[in-house]
Amino acid sequence: MSKLTRKGLAGVLVLGALAVVGMTAPATSAQASSKYLSINNYSNAYVRTKRTMYVGIYQKHGNTYRPLLKKKGSLLKVTDTEQKTSKSPVLASFTSGAVHYSRLTQLKFTDTPSIPLTKANFTQVTLKAPIRGTILRAGSGFKQDKAGNFGNSSAFYLTLDNYLQYYSKAAMIKNDPAGTMFVTNGRTAAKPSATAKMTKTTVKGNTTTVQYSSPIKGVPGKKLSAHNYQLKIKNLKTSGDNYFDDNSWHGHWDNYTINNKPFFSGMIYDFD
Repeated sequence: MSKLTRKGLAGVLVLGALAVVGMTAPATSAQASSKYLSINNYSNAYVRTKRTMYVGIYQKHGNTYRPLLKKKGSLLKVTDTEQKTSKSPVLASFTSGAVHYSRLTQLKFTDTPSIPLTKANFTQVTLKAPIRGTILRAGSGFKQDKAGNFGNSSAFYLTLDNYLQYYSKAAMIKNDPAGTMFVTNGRTAAKPSATAKMTKTTVKGNTTTVQYSSPIKGVPGKKLSAHNYQLKIKNLKTSGDNYFDDNSWHGHWDNYTINNKPFFSGMIYDFD
């Protein structure tokens, strides 16, 4: 049996709070559907504000937090919705999504859905680069080391505010030994080992091309010129599985290449 117990798994500090793929919101009634947005998948639910407004996000000012006024056109991650009855308003809670660590540490979010998710105030959007916020781990799939760790490879992700945020192997073992981190929704994050400013992002088919300003050891960037490096992130559209400790743990992941080197994104499940 792995040294990671179920209790230890629950106590792991992940880089971003988990957003479970396939989690669905309560169904919006037909009566309310004309007025409110219907969110069906929290793992990929983003909206933009249609006007300047408060959305339950607070920004640090000294030792206190004050409501943050979001400008028209601001991108938000929907984290939860609630409709108590068919005649009740559809309420939502938001974060700023997977933004840079230094920005995230200045923010606080309301957990309980409290903002009416009206079509008059919000429009649902799809990210032009859906790879953003996805934890990309070096290697070809989960492996377990002698200490019982699964989060034992370096990793990085692309933030919504255009940073490449990198975590060394040591940082991953410290912050995600169970390998349970697979997507970020922007409530919390561990301090990155290094960051670089992204200057350009394009998507063509299954490939996301990212240019960024400075090299990071552990990220297989191609140097284009001084202060300009490039990653080609290709989603292979294939997946992998592995079982550990007499099937007590199950690892599942999606396969990528980054500048032709193997990477993956996935999760470990505890069957005990």
